[in-house]
Amino acid sequence: MILLDIRDYLKAAGMVPVRDLALHFNISPEDAKSMLEHWVKKGYAKKLPAGSLCQGGCRSCAPESIDIYQWNNSKHA
Repeated sequence: MILLDIRDYLKAAGMVPVRDLALHFNISPEDAKSMLEHWVKKGYAKKLPAGSLCQGGCRSCAPESIDIYQWNNSKHA
C-alpha cells in the first residue's frame, strides 16, 4: 500500500518536500500531500512552517514555495 511506502520513505528521510516525494513515487504533488496529511492527522508527521529549508539546505528553491513534512520520531507506526 502506498501509504505505508510513504510512511517508510518519510521515516527514513526524516523530512521531505512534497515534490520530492511525488517524484519518487511518480504521483502528483496533490496526491503526495494528501497522503502525508493522513500521517499528520494521526500525529505521526507534521508540516514544517513556511520558509523551512530542506535537509540539504541547497536554497535552489524559494523556501516559501515548497511544503516540507517531517516524521515525528516520538510516535511509532
